[in-house]
Amino acid sequence: MTTNDVLRRLTPLIRARARHLPPDSAVLSSGTRLEQDLRMDSMAIVHVLEDIEDSFGLAIPDERLAGVYTVGDLVDIVRTTSGEEGRAA
Repeated sequence: MTTNDVLRRLTPLIRARARHLPPDSAVLSSGTRLEQDLRMDSMAIVHVLEDIEDSFGLAIPDERLAGVYTVGDLVDIVRTTSGEEGRAA
């Protein structure tokens, strides 16, 4: 799956957790910052990560959860996490 494919699938998941954004707001890019640009708090980001796990059939290891600051970080998680990886206990 290409970066653009992943970005297209992530966009509605991110927008659902950043409800204050109008539907016609600027297109999300890899450089879009979750907290500063989309004004998402840590709980909203956690919910997006849960949505990603459900939507893509992934189990994101806990060590991957730190350092998620941009949409590009979310794309990287999807592209580099396989469905077989389990969560760290």
